[in-house]
Amino acid sequence: MILSTNQELRLHLPSNAVDDVAILQGILDNSEKDFLKDKLGAPLYVRLCEYYNGISPDEFFLSVTNGTYTQDAWAELLLNAQRMVANDAMARFAYQQIISVNGAGINVASSEDYNAASEKLLDKGVHGYRKEAMVSLNNLLLLLEDWAQTANTPMPVAEEDDDTQEGDITTLTDPQTVIGEIVSLWQESKYYYLHHDLLIPTCACLQQFIDIYENRDKFIRLLPDLHFIQDEYITDAIGEETLHDLLQSEDKADKRLLRKVRRMMVAYLEERTMVLSIDRVRRQQAHDEAVALKDSVLAMLKAKEESAQEPGTTTEAQPTGEQGFKNNQPGSRIFVSPLLY
Repeated sequence: MILSTNQELRLHLPSNAVDDVAILQGILDNSEKDFLKDKLGAPLYVRLCEYYNGISPDEFFLSVTNGTYTQDAWAELLLNAQRMVANDAMARFAYQQIISVNGAGINVASSEDYNAASEKLLDKGVHGYRKEAMVSLNNLLLLLEDWAQTANTPMPVAEEDDDTQEGDITTLTDPQTVIGEIVSLWQESKYYYLHHDLLIPTCACLQQFIDIYENRDKFIRLLPDLHFIQDEYITDAIGEETLHDLLQSEDKADKRLLRKVRRMMVAYLEERTMVLSIDRVRRQQAHDEAVALKDSVLAMLKAKEESAQEPGTTTEAQPTGEQGFKNNQPGSRIFVSPLLY
């Protein structure tokens, strides 16, 4: 568990009037396992839980209120993770909280201190919790992505000092070392930001070609479509070797060709995917664009191949080693007599 006190809950849900956060532990645990764990990946999630068990929740709360939590990457990660879990849990629990299960059956819960929320207000509240949960998710993934881009070294193993008891988690004081550990563990998650095997490897890269509001979660849900398009359309069209060369090349012409191939990939994505809301007219336009871009890419590849060959020379028409010159070749206007000795 990564949230256990009323103070922590109020950091994320200031209007809540829950007397004891313990009554929410079940739904909070479900949100952790179902909504948070796969985003972090199991290794990082387990390590975050270990970190939380090794600190004082009250001290953590104070560090957030006075702003010093930013000095500890684990505390910063914890705060973002808690915000995800708290909002997702409320979105799950809000409707259930209306009813009360007791010995007389299932009744509507009520309170003398508060007026009952209308169905419309309740729906808006649940929608708001879900929206905040998704915003918190994107902020968490963006934080991890920024750390991954700035991490300089692989994760060094933390060493325990003489005062460390068995089961305690040693706090790594060097910020870059802590970030390195977090990033190393996050690489085990499918939500790790960089996918080296794709033409469009990151959310930021995709954002250059189509507006997905820099939504990291949506990018992950688009990965099956992107893999299918690259494997079945792009690779079949240009070949694996060309695809690999485009990703590795620093040549300006190759970079221009790579951008065109990526545009083709995104056009196929708009035509195919169900993750994005795209109307039928735009899907047809995207199909037409994909066909036109494919023709353009193939034409550029053909021109590149032709320019790599010197004009007017062919393997058969050149004098080559012991074979010597061959008469009666197409385009040849000379005849060479054989040696007379």
